[in-house]
Amino acid sequence: MTQRSADLLLLTVIAARGTSYLLAKIGLGGIPPLELLAVRFFLTTLILCLIFHKRLGQMTKGLLKAAAGLGAFLFACMACEIISLTMIASSTAAFLENTSSLWVLLLAAIACRRWPQKHIIAAAVLLIIGIALLTLHGSRLNLAPGELICLAGSVFYAFWILFTARLARQHDPLLLGIVQMGFLALYSAVSTAVFETPLVPTDGTTWGAILALVFICSVFGFTFQPVAQKYTTAEKAGLFTAFNPLIASCLGFLFLGETFSTAQLAGAAAIIVGLVLAAKKGTAA
Repeated sequence: MTQRSADLLLLTVIAARGTSYLLAKIGLGGIPPLELLAVRFFLTTLILCLIFHKRLGQMTKGLLKAAAGLGAFLFACMACEIISLTMIASSTAAFLENTSSLWVLLLAAIACRRWPQKHIIAAAVLLIIGIALLTLHGSRLNLAPGELICLAGSVFYAFWILFTARLARQHDPLLLGIVQMGFLALYSAVSTAVFETPLVPTDGTTWGAILALVFICSVFGFTFQPVAQKYTTAEKAGLFTAFNPLIASCLGFLFLGETFSTAQLAGAAAIIVGLVLAAKKGTAA
């Protein structure tokens, strides 16, 4: 696979994830958050194992260990995202979580023991301003619990991107993506048993949202991101996430009636400008 093809696949994969906020918001109407994750990723793992069952024989202890670690970071991210969606609008969650694109660049700079470049610092300032305006409540600038949880998820997602970039080059990336889905299902199921009272969805709307999450966002999305990242960079994977909030905001406006105040709209714009600034300079660097 060429880098251009990998970039196109990565962009498509991340765009598909932009639909997850709307679909999760709909699904939460009929099932608790952690159980939604458990059902979604159990079905995802089952489907992937049926399709790619021949690859399972190539599994090694090293790959199993890598998948368990990636699955832990991804579960932390997804748990924060789904819980925050019970408290805040899907569009707000999308903007906050996708600040991960900048965290990737900052963490990469720290890992290389170098001071972040000027454009990264400028982008960070824009994101801080944007987050402050986006989380404006009345006349108060503060982060509500749901917004804090969502930001925590963005940090976990940044770590997942960075570790995926490293481990996808050491193992079969497709098999790595499949096995991490299995661990994600396991972690979600255990958390459901500990923290929630499971429910069986009885309406078609909830099941429709769950199945869309399975096929669009999981089977295609998370599974093929390691494949794409084998042929491109972690920084680019983080930068492409700038498209997510735009997609999620449009879907939230069209289907959930979500709107921004003037201050929140300015905050969203500041976040987009910051992400684009980091993306343009980061790609050229």
